[in-house]
Parts: sequence; C-alpha cells; structure tokens
Amino acid sequence: PDTDYGDAYAYNQWPNADAITAAMDELIAFQKAVLPYAVGSVYVPPSNILSAAGREILGTRVPGIRTIASTYFEDSSGLPYVQEFDVAPDGIVEQPRIVSGGMVGDSYMRLAAVSELNMHYVSTHFMHPDDLLDEDRGAAEGWEVYKGGLTNYLEWLTKSAPDLRRQTGSECSGAIQRFSSVTVSVDTDANAWTLSLGNFHDEAWLMFRANNGEPGAVTGGEITHLTGDLYLVKATDKTVTIARKEGGDK
Repeated sequence: PDTDYGDAYAYNQWPNADAITAAMDELIAFQKAVLPYAVGSVYVPPSNILSAAGREILGTRVPGIRTIASTYFEDSSGLPYVQEFDVAPDGIVEQPRIVSGGMVGDSYMRLAAVSELNMHYVSTHFMHPDDLLDEDRGAAEGWEVYKGGLTNYLEWLTKSAPDLRRQTGSECSGAIQRFSSVTVSVDTDANAWTLSLGNFHDEAWLMFRANNGEPGAVTGGEITHLTGDLYLVKATDKTVTIARKEGGDK
C-alpha cells in the first residue's frame, strides 16, 4: 500500500500481501483454464513496476513464478524494476526485456538491441497484448505496418546474429541459470586452449577471444566464428580443448 506511482500512473495500490497472492492464484488458474496445455512461469510486471515488497511476495508465496521479465534500462521516473541477467538469491530468474512491440525499426530500439548483443549476445523481445489497441504503440499505423516493423527487426537480427538460439521465455530462463552458475578457468599452452568449467550442467555457451593463434579442432564442444578473433563456444563437457594453430605462447 505504500508504493508511490507519482504522477505517472493512476494505479490502485494493493491493500496487503494476501490480496497480491490471491490475485496471482486467480491469474494462474485463469491461464490454466484458457490454455490447459501451456505452463506459464514468466511474470511481467505491469508497466515494469514492482516494489521491493511485491518482489518478495512473488519469490516466497507464488511458486508458479520462476522468472521475472521486467526491463534492462532505467528511465527518468525511477519506477521500473531494473534487472541484470541473473538468478536472485530466492531462486527467481531475472530476465530483463531489451526490446518490445512491433515498432522496433526506430534508432533507439536498434541501438538497445545492438548494445545487448555486444554484451551477452542475447536479444529478448516482448509483445504487449494490447499493442494493436494503443495508438502510441501501433494501432494508429495499423496491422500491416506493425507486422512489417517486427518482420524487419527479426530479419535484421537474423542477419546480424545468425547463431542465436530461438527460445521462449521459459527456455531462456534455463539458459540464464546455466550462465549464472558456470565458472571458467583457461589453461593455455603452445598447442591448445583448455577450458575447465565448474558447475557444468549439460551445456554451456561462452564467448571466446583468441588473442594469439587461431582455433582448430575442438573436443568437448563446438566453436563458431563470429567476427575477427571472437568465437562462440558451445561446451558439451566440463572440459573443452581447442587446438591452437600458430600464434605464440599466450
């Protein structure tokens, strides 16, 4: 009840924790009734707003929620729940959304997407159910323009980062769990780079930069050239050995 939305939104505050829990139970029951064969586990905060008290309730009293997908970027209001790609101490996966909607051809959206591709080689995209009803988010332009904006973005993304895996929000949560827990140590000699992975579980994805030498055959994984001396490594074993062609001692 003490959450302050300022002048940004005319939302009603929840009166207590029990009301929040009851609302979430009702939402999950409704989802199961409408989509009985789908399992929902990702929660998107309305307008990306989630107070510390509300966040604690989701993590302790609503076991169906395994992931929170809010936003990666702050705004001038200070209201959004801002996240990093991580796993919180209570086990909830933090999965920020980078771009959204169909109007993704503008320069800000494209810059945001490029920034995250350069950071984690990830693109998270979200469609608001009411985008086509809101004139500021697509309704004024109409379906064909809206669909065209999304198609244009996906074509650009596929061309710019063709090695991205295509995953749902729940599948991405599993990837974040693996990314957050794995540890990496590298041993280098004249013939190979050896990557030793701690907390390894079925697979891990790593960015690998070959400063000296060129990668050759790989055991314990696969390697894909991205650009320059930067490579994408898929580890399928806790020890990955990458043969090293000419390039010096380090």
